[in-house]
Amino acid sequence: MNIHFICRGNVLRSLIAETYLKSLGLTGVLVSSSGTSVDLNDPQEQLFLATTKQVLARHGLAQFAKVRPDQLTQERANGQDLTVCMNQRVVDEARSKVKLPANVLSWNITDIGEGARTGKFENGRELEEVIYDEVVAKVDELLRTLGR
Repeated sequence: MNIHFICRGNVLRSLIAETYLKSLGLTGVLVSSSGTSVDLNDPQEQLFLATTKQVLARHGLAQFAKVRPDQLTQERANGQDLTVCMNQRVVDEARSKVKLPANVLSWNITDIGEGARTGKFENGRELEEVIYDEVVAKVDELLRTLGR
C-alpha cells in the first residue's frame, strides 16, 4: 500500500506523518510526503524544518526522517493507494497544482500560522508538540481503519 501525506511546506505536519509511519516498519506499506508550496530558500521554512527534526529526535524518530522536503508534483501524486491532506486548505492547494487521485482524505490539522495558531507564541516547541500529537493520533486512527 502506498500512502502519501501532503501539507503546505512539507516541513511539519506531513513530514511528521511520513516519519512516524515509516518508524512503525509496517510490511507492505510505502510512505511518502510532499508540500504544496515548498521553499527551502525561505529562512522561516528552514527554521520549521530544523525544529521539526528536533521534535522527531525527542520522540526517537530522527533516523526515519528524510533529509529535505519534497514539492508536490504530478509524479508524486500518481500511483498512491491513499493520499492524506492535512486539512481542506491543503486539498484545495493540491488540486490547483496536480490532479489528485479520487481517494483523498482531508484531516483537520491546523498548521502554525493558520486559524487559532496565528500570531506569536511564547513557546513554539509546545505548539509543535501539540501538532505532533495530533498527527500521530490521526496516523494511528488511520491504521486502525485500515486494519493494520
